[in-house]
Order: sequence, then C-alpha cells, then structure tokens
Amino acid sequence: MSWLNDKTKDLLSRVDELNRSKANPFFRPMENVGARVKVGSGSYVNFTSNDYLGLSRDPRVMKAGIRGIVQYGTGLGSARPQATSIRHDELEARLARWLGYEACVTFTTGYQSIVGTLSAFLDDDVTLVLDRLSHASIMEGMLLAKGEHPELEVRYFKHNNMTQLRRCLETAEHGKKMVVVEGYYSVDGDLGKIDEIVALCRELGAVLVVDDAHGLGALGPTGRGVGELFGVKDQIDILIGTFSKSFGGIGGFVCASRDLIDYMKLKARSFMFSATLPVAQVEAAMAALEIIETEPHHLRRLRDNGEFFRAGLKDLGFDLGDSLGHITPIFLRDEVLTLKFGAYLFHGGEIMMMPFISPGVPPGSERLRCNITAAHTKVEMTYALEALAKIGEMLEVLPAGTKTKAGNLERGIAFATHKLRGLKNAGLPFLWKEVSEASKKASAWLGGNNHTPR
Repeated sequence: MSWLNDKTKDLLSRVDELNRSKANPFFRPMENVGARVKVGSGSYVNFTSNDYLGLSRDPRVMKAGIRGIVQYGTGLGSARPQATSIRHDELEARLARWLGYEACVTFTTGYQSIVGTLSAFLDDDVTLVLDRLSHASIMEGMLLAKGEHPELEVRYFKHNNMTQLRRCLETAEHGKKMVVVEGYYSVDGDLGKIDEIVALCRELGAVLVVDDAHGLGALGPTGRGVGELFGVKDQIDILIGTFSKSFGGIGGFVCASRDLIDYMKLKARSFMFSATLPVAQVEAAMAALEIIETEPHHLRRLRDNGEFFRAGLKDLGFDLGDSLGHITPIFLRDEVLTLKFGAYLFHGGEIMMMPFISPGVPPGSERLRCNITAAHTKVEMTYALEALAKIGEMLEVLPAGTKTKAGNLERGIAFATHKLRGLKNAGLPFLWKEVSEASKKASAWLGGNNHTPR
C-alpha cells in the first residue's frame, strides 16, 4: 500500500456505494450497439449513444471498414509523418471540400484534434477566451499550452454571454486573441451563439475556433453544422469535428486554411506522436460522408425524432432547460434523485439514460441526458415516454396522475413491441428473465391473497 492507494479511497468508496444500490450507470458491458442494446440477460432502449444518424450499423459503412482492413490491415504501425495512406489524403480533401475550407487534417480521436490545435497555436503572446462550459478536451489543450507558455492569458466568459465575451476581448492583455467555443453543447443541449460570436471576433480582431463535434452531420440544412445553421459557415477560422458522432466511427479532424493545416501537421504533438487513424476508420468515414451528402432523409428523421420526443417530454412537464434539437437533458437538480431515476429506468424500465452529476455538472444542475438518434423508432420513443411518466410520478418529479398523450392502443403496441424486440435482441436469456420476473410478481400476489386456490 502507498499514497497511490490512499488517493483512490474516497472516489472508490463512492463507487462501491453506487454498486451496492445498483445505481452505478457506468461501464455496463453491452453485447451490441445501436438504439437497442443487450446487457446481460436484458435488452434496453439506448439513449446514451452519440451515433446520431445511426450510421455505425449501416452495412455500407461497415463494408467500407472491412475493405480498409483487407487492403491495409488493422493498423499502419506508426504516426502520420511516416504512415500516411492515399486514403487519408483523399478523406481530408473530401472533408475540406464538403465544409468549404482549403485543407483538412485528420487525428486518431476528436479529443486529440482539439488538444493538438490549441497546443500548436497558443503561446505567451496570446489571450485565449473560453466559454465556461467548455468541453474537457478544450480545457486539456489550454492546460497543455499553459504549461509550456506560462504567459498565455486565459479568460472565461459566462456561457453564451456576449457582454462578457466583449469585455474579455476588449480588455485582453495581448494583441493576439483566440476565442474557442462549441457549436452544440453536448451536456446542456443548447447552441453556441455562433453568429454573434463571429461578429464580435471580426469587430475586435480575434480568431475563432469552433468545436462542432455534435453539430456536424446533424445540424444545418445539409448537415454541415452550426455554422451553416447560422449562415456563417465561411467565417469560422478553424473548424473541429469528429467521426465518433454523426459519422458513426472514431477519429477527429480539423479544417482551416492550407497554411494553418500544414503548420499543424508539423507542430501538433497529438498528431505528430500518435499512431495513425486506421484505414478501416478512414474508409468508414468516407462511406458515412457519402451517405450524409447524398441521403438527406437520415437528417430529416433525426430532426423528426427529436421534435417528437421533446414534445412528449414537455407535455409531461419535465424541465428541459434551454436545450433544443436531439440532445435533451432532463433536469432533476438533485444528485440522489438523478441517480435513482436513472437506476429505475434501467432496472425497471429497461431504458439506458445517462445521469450527469457533480463534478460533471455544477451542483443543482444534475440531469439525465437523453440522446435521440435517427435509429430510434416512434414505438421506442413512445415506450420511453411512458416509462418516464410512470417513474417521474413514482419519484414525485411529476404530479400524481401525469399521463402521456398516447392512447391505450398506442401504449399497448409500444409495450408489446418493446418486449418482442427485447426477445429478438437478447434471445432466450431475455425470455427467461421475463418469465422469472412474472413468476415473482405472481407469487407475491398469491402470497397476499386470502383466497389463494387450494
């Protein structure tokens, strides 16, 4: 035992408590991916995935990944400076063309793309301005740069507060200014005010970096993200995206002018010293991009699903904050209640929905995060709304008697379909689990009945 073990005690004791109460929502081992997943003997409607267009299970995307393995193997064995395939170059050219930039560079993860971008351009002569709700990867890139360049000035503005952003830029210590924001905030589900931020950056001489991981492929008339949605797509200096959301894979990318991209290829440590993105993922990303460009019905379905589910949540009276679109937080604003609600959904409702508690979110803003995808069916969402209504009433989050707008027939179809799809997804273990639970309920009822048959 050492101080290393001592350091683990507080956190792991909290985890042990969650495990004992069956409320730990993390590291549940799934046997498949998608809108419905098998965990153990159960089958669950999954609202934790960022696979917004459902492309991770598209046969064309999977076949493209297989082609990449057949031609290049499972990995290229080194970092990009000495392990670049022609397919990497083609993907980068296609992404740049699709998004309207001169050039693009791909990274092995989206996290690395952000860290690499910031560490490559920040130094002692720069003032960096961040939204207070910045993603951990943005903070990591800032900390890495700050460690090497202690004179780097870092300033923060309250989330989406343009008055504070203006003040930060006007009073910056350095003449070189960079603003880094997200396009679509993945925990709160609201949009960055990109049009107003662009205007301020242009007025006050700052460059703008936008991490649009959750928006590219899912927002804008053609899926080109938050810049397209606000009509400022060509005014973002550096655009960062990922393949792990709407593209259904893994990896990240950065789009900018050719000079900036060429510079990053020689300066971004997370690019220079990390193994190359496997060609299987490159091929899968190109297949996904082709689908996003040519088949707009996936995007329409995502939007329709998001509108349907959000309307159902609002009808029930849940607090959705300022969110919009397909990322929907259900604010419960209490840690124990949030964990309990998530556990009831999983164990009783056969639904996976991720609780967010401190330190992931500030105390008093605890919530369940619900991600809608194009792969969810109306029946699955109807079933989930029924479960949310029932558990919300039971936990006194919703008033007694709260009901969805679904009719009895819709409820019956949703429940029956959920069980049938559960059997198809999880097989005989699911059937045995259902029979066992039904037997327990019957025994409990019979045990409490004074007129039990002899």
